Amino acid sequence: MKPLVFNATPLIYITKIGLSRVFEALRGEKLTSPRVKREVVDEGKRKGVPDAIILEKMFENKVFKVTKPKNKKFLESLLETRGLNVTDAEVLAIAKERDGITVIDDEVARKTARIYGISYVGTPYVLMRAFFQGLITKERIKQAINDMIFTGWRCSVESYAKIIEVLEKL
Repeated sequence: MKPLVFNATPLIYITKIGLSRVFEALRGEKLTSPRVKREVVDEGKRKGVPDAIILEKMFENKVFKVTKPKNKKFLESLLETRGLNVTDAEVLAIAKERDGITVIDDEVARKTARIYGISYVGTPYVLMRAFFQGLITKERIKQAINDMIFTGWRCSVESYAKIIEVLEKL
């Protein structure tokens, strides 16, 4: 099973809607970068957001393994992409090095992943995978998607329609 390499958005929004237990129960290795941890824990705590405290405990309990990209030249080449921030580039580099799947929602990051042949999925994939592992119901996924949107997760109308279509086929 390929490791999942998480960017900040999936960690933040799945935790915000009360489904952080999904991360703990998901099979397989779950990786992220030090910058993601800093964003979701340190910056989150500084802002006083409750999901940061939950995520901090998950990092302490080794639910997520924090790792740095090793191939600095590849990371530098990613950073030449206009609109790709350092955190996204690190997550993509880790996924490439570890033959993992990046869990990332940013459109520039997704296009970059596609160009470099890096596997990627979005936040809804985590919920679907939880469904297939028997961790949550299809109805709970629908509610989760709506709750994430309500809390600020960005999702185009087209993407929303596709997510619902896929859920109906389960």
